[in-house]
Parts: sequence; C-alpha cells; structure tokens
Amino acid sequence: MDNTIGERIREMRERKHISQFAMAFNLDMSQAAYSKIERGLTEIKAIHLYKIAGALGTSVYELLPPALEANMLLRSSLIVTPVLNYIKSVINKLFSSGKNR
Repeated sequence: MDNTIGERIREMRERKHISQFAMAFNLDMSQAAYSKIERGLTEIKAIHLYKIAGALGTSVYELLPPALEANMLLRSSLIVTPVLNYIKSVINKLFSSGKNR
C-alpha cells in the first residue's frame, strides 16, 4: 500500500531525527498545524512541500507517493514531448532547406 505524502514526510523526518517542532519552526507554523500535515488532516501547500524537502535534504519527488510521482512525470512528458518534437521539426526544416541550395 502506498503511503500518503504526510506519512512519507513523517518517516523521513523520523529517520533524520528531526522533531516536529523543528520542522514547524522551519515552516513558520505551529507544531499542531505541522502535525496535521503529517497526519493528512490538512492539505499541504506547495511552498511548504518545497520547504519540507529542503529541511529534510531531499527532493519534492522523494516525498510524493509513487502514484503521484508517476503522474507528475507523465504530465511533464505530455508537455515536454510536443516541444521537443517541434524543435526537431524546425531543425529538420533548417537542414533540409540548406541541402536545396
């Protein structure tokens, strides 16, 4: 079973022996509010996710459950692939027009 973001954050925080209080202080929030993030009682804001990743010395992607991580990679490839295809077509046109001279 995949862990939630909060569970993954808690596990990594505990492995690094960082207290909830220290994490909350780093995020400029109360320990109670931070605890709700780990327990999944409140949605985590993107800015907090990046700060948590920084405090834990990891990437945001390491904190995401595998299903979400895969979804984000798929979504980014849906954006990147058409751009790369367009760039390839432009380069091909440039080279093919140079051969006709």
